[in-house]
Amino acid sequence: MRKFLVSIFLIVAVSVGASAQNEQGGNRRPSMDRTEWVKKRTERMVQKYGLNEKQAAELQALNEKQMPRGNGQRRQRPEGGQAPRPEGQQGQRHGGNRQEMMKQYNEELQKIMTADQFKAYTEDMEKRRQERQNRQGRP
Repeated sequence: MRKFLVSIFLIVAVSVGASAQNEQGGNRRPSMDRTEWVKKRTERMVQKYGLNEKQAAELQALNEKQMPRGNGQRRQRPEGGQAPRPEGQQGQRHGGNRQEMMKQYNEELQKIMTADQFKAYTEDMEKRRQERQNRQGRP
């Protein structure tokens, strides 16, 4: 009888701990809505690259245009699996036109920024790309 009560107690304790972790969202960052994300991204870039007010307004408009719809949240994955990809994108890591979208964004950004500002931006993006590859164990 004692073993039975101890095992029931352990099951309840583990269940309570697991449900509390789910309610807190684990280690996830709180998700921002679309307008918050655009505003923070714009503010960060204005501060980091020393953009003036006109550039800041143009960058805000570009970021609003670029940000995908849907409250800024990524598509939801089904329980315990990967989100299905549309036909023709099975082997691609990200959405099919992500590189094209980034190319267009960078072209528009280059029109907004001065040459020195854009050079600093591209250097930062290259550093981030290298850091991501290093974290993933790629050469």
